[in-house]
Amino acid sequence: MIGVAAAFFLMWTDGSNNAADMIGTAVGAKLVPLRKALIIAAVSDFTGAMLFGPYISKTMMKGIANTALITNPKVIITGMIAALLATAIMELISSIAKVPMPVTVGIVISLMTFGLISLGGEGVEWSSLTRIFISWIILPFFSAGLALTLLKTYGKMFYSFKRLPIVAGSSALILTSSASFLLLYKAGRAGGLITSVSYSIIIGLVFGILLWWYSRRVVLGRKGGVEEVIRVLMIIAMASVAFSHGANDVGKAAGPLTAINVFLMSGNLRSNVGVMPLALLLSALGIAVGIATWGHRVVGTIGEEITTLTYTSAFTAQLSCALSVLIMTRLGIPVSTTQAIVGSVAGVGLASGYKTVNLKTVIKIFATWGLAIPVSAGLTAFLYYALMLL
Repeated sequence: MIGVAAAFFLMWTDGSNNAADMIGTAVGAKLVPLRKALIIAAVSDFTGAMLFGPYISKTMMKGIANTALITNPKVIITGMIAALLATAIMELISSIAKVPMPVTVGIVISLMTFGLISLGGEGVEWSSLTRIFISWIILPFFSAGLALTLLKTYGKMFYSFKRLPIVAGSSALILTSSASFLLLYKAGRAGGLITSVSYSIIIGLVFGILLWWYSRRVVLGRKGGVEEVIRVLMIIAMASVAFSHGANDVGKAAGPLTAINVFLMSGNLRSNVGVMPLALLLSALGIAVGIATWGHRVVGTIGEEITTLTYTSAFTAQLSCALSVLIMTRLGIPVSTTQAIVGSVAGVGLASGYKTVNLKTVIKIFATWGLAIPVSAGLTAFLYYALMLL
């Protein structure tokens, strides 16, 4: 029961803090009202969590702390609860301070700390951890580069009656085909790659053609049609980021919660154990509730304080964030939409010159992320030893 409460609490704080990643640019560009944006984000996040959640959950269960070597159920249960609570407290403090905080940093450092204090150096999966750390460094720059590329591609097209439907159709094609491929493809299956690519292209074309047709009809047939199409594009991009956020973040609570349950039931974490569907559902609900109830708290930091966003820059920032996080999710690498969206927004800001980027805000965000590492480690150790005394 304590594990369930801790997991839900973590996902609630995650949803409330990271709602800014999903809707900050849309709200900041004055395209979507805050309340409507929060509802769309909550539904999309829940969907992504349920579809892609198992990939990151497995990493959280046994890819950071070497749980396979632990035989004492009390140790693993206490360690997982301490990690969940420590990360949730960090997220809550960050939301109060209106600073976007990657839940990934907190939970990974907390699980690493648990592995170290329970088994020493052999308690940590160092190869997996190294891959995660490298991805944290790469992701903001990759997302920024992708955002700049998309901005150069779509920049002038956004202001053309004839080309705007092409933006709508091609972006729908990119998003739906990418998500479909990452969901359908399973490595190691004969013919799996060709089949997955074929189905993904078909799905992407269907959605792309439909949105192109709708946009062309609206733009050419209604007064104010351009603004309506741009608003639809931002809603799609916003929903895509929320989808990718749920896909990557839900496992950060569902994985530890599954580990707690498995140890209670069998006393060890088998190599072939899968994530509990109920743990995914509970964690996904926690994120959705967090977005809907307190998601407005950090929105302004992403949407307004890093750089001034136009329709085009807001759209390309969201699109690049969604794609980069989805790719990392399918690879089973826990990353953060916060890292991706900050990189994307800074990237589109740099396209107009570095003076348009509020470096003070960016430095504040990165400094807070750095501070989260020792705080998460110390808080996890304190909670672990305190709970072991009970």
